Amino acid sequence: MRYLALLAIAACTSSDPVASSTTAAAPLTDGSGDSADHACTVVLREFIEGNGYVETSVPGTPAVLYQSGDQWLVAPTTASPLAATPGYTRFDFTVSGASQLVPYLPLPSGGRLFDHNRNPGATDNYVVAAPDFAVWADPTVCAPIGGPTHANLQFAADFTQHRDGLLEAGGDMSIDYAVSRLDPCAEVQGGRNHWAVAAHVRFSPGNQEQAPDVTDGPVTIAVPSDAQSVAVWFEADNADGCLRWDSNFGANYVFPMMRAPQWVGLATNLLTRDDSGDPCDGGSPAEDGFSYDTWVRERAVVTNLCFEVYQPGITDVQDPTLWQDLDVELQLDGKSIPVAFDRYDGNNARYKISWRDLDPLRAFNCPDTPVTPTSDGMYVQTQLGYYVTVNGYELRPEPGASYQGTFIDYPNNAWRAANCGM
Repeated sequence: MRYLALLAIAACTSSDPVASSTTAAAPLTDGSGDSADHACTVVLREFIEGNGYVETSVPGTPAVLYQSGDQWLVAPTTASPLAATPGYTRFDFTVSGASQLVPYLPLPSGGRLFDHNRNPGATDNYVVAAPDFAVWADPTVCAPIGGPTHANLQFAADFTQHRDGLLEAGGDMSIDYAVSRLDPCAEVQGGRNHWAVAAHVRFSPGNQEQAPDVTDGPVTIAVPSDAQSVAVWFEADNADGCLRWDSNFGANYVFPMMRAPQWVGLATNLLTRDDSGDPCDGGSPAEDGFSYDTWVRERAVVTNLCFEVYQPGITDVQDPTLWQDLDVELQLDGKSIPVAFDRYDGNNARYKISWRDLDPLRAFNCPDTPVTPTSDGMYVQTQLGYYVTVNGYELRPEPGASYQGTFIDYPNNAWRAANCGM
């Protein structure tokens, strides 16, 4: 799933939309817990001639905040009878005289989750301007949930190879081959190739085969729905009879399909100045949340999120291809961040990542999330929602929800004031 349900959005239930033309605070400025959605929870699909539609990936009824003149107004939405993007619910709306607009979901806490899936900046909204006064559909934004997965198989010039992304049955894969690996057959005349490199591809157990040409760059092919692994090898030839193979010395390059692990759990956060022990033991359960305050930022040595994964035949053996078999990522505020293997723990593989480099209030960084004063006014704070994915499996506190972390800092930061406008 691609969404990040910040602040327990999944707990939202449909409520009466705000009445049309009701004035409201500008987005992300009212101090009531507004957040920016970068993870496809609520997204504007299209707006043409005053009519548009919004889609949501969680329960709840969205509304649309729009600017008309100097005022911000709220337009309600209605459930649409038309088909929605798979994994989403569609809502229609109509507004008149809008110069900017931005859909949002009301949050249980009273704040609003604003659609920033096309507009990453905290103050960037959808602009309605000449000549068309429209926001056109973009099918690359917030693609269907649960849709085809994609992997890139890269064969580098230094004769190494690796996979990026999820290689799954029913998805697709790219083959990115450095043709210099088969240079002995390279022949170019008059700026034109007089040689060719073919990628031989065989899926198992169905033995479906393809041989796309990769001479001029990467190619993308579909992965059969019954595939369990794919073998790839390469052949080069030219008009003078040169023939060369790149086949891992006859064994071919074999990549297994990614499978969801049998179990993922034991997520903890450890924030301590004591680095004499295990970098994960003694942490607090992730579902309890954590506070990364000024003490942690200045004095803590260990700031780790840790969790464990179990997959029979992979984590219960010393698997040299563990990095290929398990695609482990932290989903943080709409970003996918790889998480490094730490060590084996019994039959499990343990992973850890430090919050220090992810701290939105770290030195010389402009936060991507809204920053608000603490209740006592002595500090500023921002919240991050996160969860873990392993081969597409999601570790969350409950379905559709996210773990939470609160980051706190002193309010007077000269660098942020000069560079971030805050």
